[in-house]
Amino acid sequence: MEINNHVPVEYTLTEAWHMSGVYQDDSDWAKDSKLFAWLDKRKHRCITYDAGSYSAEIDQAVADGVEVIILKGK
Repeated sequence: MEINNHVPVEYTLTEAWHMSGVYQDDSDWAKDSKLFAWLDKRKHRCITYDAGSYSAEIDQAVADGVEVIILKGK
């Protein structure tokens, strides 16, 4: 999905943590700090995956100009 040549990048929460240098033993605070540092100023949204609402949530994120989508499991 794209609007005006904008295609958001999707990561699972585990992939986003990996990309941001999070370690399994990090505290919740450290995980959040590393994740937000990695995201920097990119517009992002966390979406809890639900088959019934996934498509609509992705469409809304694209319309809102979100650059990074992080998918969390239920």
